[in-house]
Amino acid sequence: MDNQQIRERITKRLEETGKSARAASLDAGMSADAIRDIFRKQDSSPTIETLRKLAIGLETTPEWLIFGSAGLGEFGGGSSAEATRSKRVEQEAEPAEVSLITEKMTPVPIVGDVEAGAFREAPEFDSDDIEYVMDYPDREYPHARRIGFRVRGDSMNDLKPRSMLEGDKVIGLDFHDIEGQIVLREGLVVVVEQTRDGGHTREWSVKQLEVYEDRYEFCPRSTNKKHKPIVVPNKAFRDPSEDDGRQVRILALVRRVISDVIY
Repeated sequence: MDNQQIRERITKRLEETGKSARAASLDAGMSADAIRDIFRKQDSSPTIETLRKLAIGLETTPEWLIFGSAGLGEFGGGSSAEATRSKRVEQEAEPAEVSLITEKMTPVPIVGDVEAGAFREAPEFDSDDIEYVMDYPDREYPHARRIGFRVRGDSMNDLKPRSMLEGDKVIGLDFHDIEGQIVLREGLVVVVEQTRDGGHTREWSVKQLEVYEDRYEFCPRSTNKKHKPIVVPNKAFRDPSEDDGRQVRILALVRRVISDVIY
């Protein structure tokens, strides 16, 4: 890696995003001085993992920060020639026939697996092991953080109009960021967390919501009948004596499915 060029690319993205070094470092989930430290330590190189994290705060890709890879201009840091070609295409396109996507794709972390019935020990969060995919901001909730999950098993292989299969990735909106802005309605597809044993074990799964007067049911959509819904009584109807020690919460509202199928 060329350390000087990496620092120049960081500076370029700070200028293009209008962010301070502190703001970009915090947006990357790092210490407020993460970028400043890179410029202070001229005799050492930032690690690839550090640059992977900083790419999030700088709204670009790790590849562009590290290598200045050609062809990634739409993710930030594109050449002036690429920008000129893009502008010319916009000017020449027929608005009635062509709709151009102007948002920049940004990295979305894949934070774990969703698999019905698989209770696992809740691991310590390790950002070094996270995979990222590129995706556009959500147009309806652009402020909401996006998180991704890998699909395991067959609990949603009969979802309509599009099934979720083993190996698919689902991109969702962090429910904490949209809670209070969205009504829990019939048909929503969500990532649900069940915990038990005082939170020591957990299950993450994708479910489709069914709403009843006295309860919510988070339902599988599967050809495999072993999968059962998660039933959560409405608080107004809940009998405290029926508490079984489970805790259920919505982690994310699913917005997109990515399938890496090679034929």
